[in-house]
Amino acid sequence: MKRRKNMEKLAIDGGEPVRKNPFPARILFDEKEKEAALRVIEKTMKGPDAIDMMAAGPEVEAYKKEFANFFGTKFAQPVTSGTAAIHTALGCLRLEPGTEIITSPITDPGTVAPILMLNCIPVFADVDYETLNITADSIEEKITKKTKVIIPVHLAGQSCAMDPIMKLAKKYKLIVIEDSAQSHGVKYKGRYVGSIGHLGAFSLMAGKHMTSAGQGGMVITNNEKLYWNAKRFADRGKPFNSKNLTNLFLGAQYRVTELQAAIGRAQLKKLKGRIKKRQSILKKLNKGIKNLKAVRLWKTIENTEPNPWFCFIYYDKIKMKVNKEKFARAVAAEGIPVGAHYTTVMYEQTWIKEKNTYGNSHYPWSSYRNINYKNSCPVAEKALADHMTLYINECWTDKEVRDTVKALEKVEKYYLK
Repeated sequence: MKRRKNMEKLAIDGGEPVRKNPFPARILFDEKEKEAALRVIEKTMKGPDAIDMMAAGPEVEAYKKEFANFFGTKFAQPVTSGTAAIHTALGCLRLEPGTEIITSPITDPGTVAPILMLNCIPVFADVDYETLNITADSIEEKITKKTKVIIPVHLAGQSCAMDPIMKLAKKYKLIVIEDSAQSHGVKYKGRYVGSIGHLGAFSLMAGKHMTSAGQGGMVITNNEKLYWNAKRFADRGKPFNSKNLTNLFLGAQYRVTELQAAIGRAQLKKLKGRIKKRQSILKKLNKGIKNLKAVRLWKTIENTEPNPWFCFIYYDKIKMKVNKEKFARAVAAEGIPVGAHYTTVMYEQTWIKEKNTYGNSHYPWSSYRNINYKNSCPVAEKALADHMTLYINECWTDKEVRDTVKALEKVEKYYLK
């Protein structure tokens, strides 16, 4: 009790918060995006080119080339969302119903919904506790004769260990689709994630490292056959690069507009600067909290260059007098953008747990594999239980870093055993 009397009173208990002013808002657009949008709009004001707002014109073609060049691949196909990117990447493979696809249990529904939309079976492999990313060893445990695809998710701007995953894919003749929705510009052994597997899929919604007018997605590949199938799938199966005069197979309508592409091109030019800023923030945060006893940032694996979308913060409850939830509330009360929880493992979310797909059919599970996911990824469950989230952005200055470190120090000191 004496020790606490000598400590600074926490804001959650009525004390003075570390920070009273809001953290800086993330400003995505400036004159560059304005100029890009006006370039397209003014073009449509001159007459017949108005149709380009709805179709793949010169902005879309330029965006494809620039995106592929940046990430070091031969081909890129823009689509309307990250979910559409995963759907297109899977759709271009022409998979049989009942095919099993292994992915991470810590991800967005946008990774898993396309699997079910193609009448395939999602299988969840466990993760590394310190990175929260899927591992090759856990994937191998889940491979069956029906497995055809692995979707590693590069979570929160940190790369999966891709060499072991690609080695595994080669051994079992599997296709790898990298879900890079949260990891734009992250490098693994000198290569951008998304360019290492057979296909890469990106989300370009407004909250990500870069966007294409608020929503969008991209599929990249070095395989020309997969590229043409991706382009076909994203436009209702149209016969691109084919002598056939009719649509070739079932697809979706995921075409992007000239306006989206023009803004996406402006955003792509800013990515390297945003990477540099976010990496600097991560480095300073790590340095600032290195002496804390119960709190640390999540692990970065060797030979990688992260680009944090947000930061996971590990919380050692054994060393503390309060649980993670109370600690997170206390830090948030100090004015810091911290949350106690990120998400729930995918198989515990209602729609997967109850298999709510097509009416009451529970299809495709009911026809191919009525899999029981319960407790299938215990490490993922524990990792989520032991990590908080810190939401950063490239508009932070050194003051935001200092305030965050000060708040974590203050609250840890107060609750430390």
